[in-house]
Amino acid sequence: MSVEFKTDEERLVAEQAVGLYRSVLQAMHTAPEGRGLDTMETVLLNQGREHLRSILQQAMSTHPEVQKGGPAPGRAPAAKASRSDTTLPRV
Repeated sequence: MSVEFKTDEERLVAEQAVGLYRSVLQAMHTAPEGRGLDTMETVLLNQGREHLRSILQQAMSTHPEVQKGGPAPGRAPAAKASRSDTTLPRV
């Protein structure tokens, strides 16, 4: 399979994904008897989160507003807090 990358960032993400896959395989081969799946899941969750963070950082760094240091393109309003029933008089 041949993949044509548009940017160096795409190439880096692909290389990181292959590295993650190799780490999962290594965990499978070195896991204690009966702990293969658990060991593989642990590696995938730990290193997978880091891989996702890296992808997010790379993607966000390409956004023009981020590069200028300007505001985000949209609003992110806070959710309205619900009232507590403890403030109402008891009947």
